[in-house]
Amino acid sequence: MNTIEGGGIKGRRRGLTLIEMVMVVVIIGIMAKVALPNFNINRYRADGAGRLARVILQEAQRNAITRQSNVIVSLDVNYNRFRVVQDYNNNDTINTADLVTWRNMGEGAVFAKPTWTGAVGADSVVPTAAYAGASLRTVSGLPTIIFRRDGSASTNFYVYVTTRASVSTEYREIICAASTGRCDLYKYNGKGWVRMTS
Repeated sequence: MNTIEGGGIKGRRRGLTLIEMVMVVVIIGIMAKVALPNFNINRYRADGAGRLARVILQEAQRNAITRQSNVIVSLDVNYNRFRVVQDYNNNDTINTADLVTWRNMGEGAVFAKPTWTGAVGADSVVPTAAYAGASLRTVSGLPTIIFRRDGSASTNFYVYVTTRASVSTEYREIICAASTGRCDLYKYNGKGWVRMTS
């Protein structure tokens, strides 16, 4: 609807002018150019890979306590997956009656050893493999940690995962304590290992 003011006709304005639209697009482009280089999706994928490995180990420990039978967790480094076995008769071997499940790592995640020292304790030497443990066992050809019915683990255990082996800041380390079976997650920030929360 048009109105007459001061001898002229003034119409209602709808929408944006072309110049206003161009200015909005330019501002969004500048903001995206500043913000996007700081967003690294691979860092989040590496965090997810580390958390998944830790969750698999924690679930195994919880199942050992809840079901009161040992749980055998083996690393298949060739296929980047875990083999989890509910050892119903607690003989630390895989029998036909035992429940065997395979848990794959996240997309693009691999077991890989870093070329620098580990996070803490006896692990603070350069690792020779993607996993380590003083009393690590081999069950059906795979390196293995066993969670006992009381929640403890068969050995102190360290495992390294990453999404890109060539990028040091994408390495994550999971450390399991033998006495408690507790697993902690660390990430490498380029200078040292930092403990991740939950």
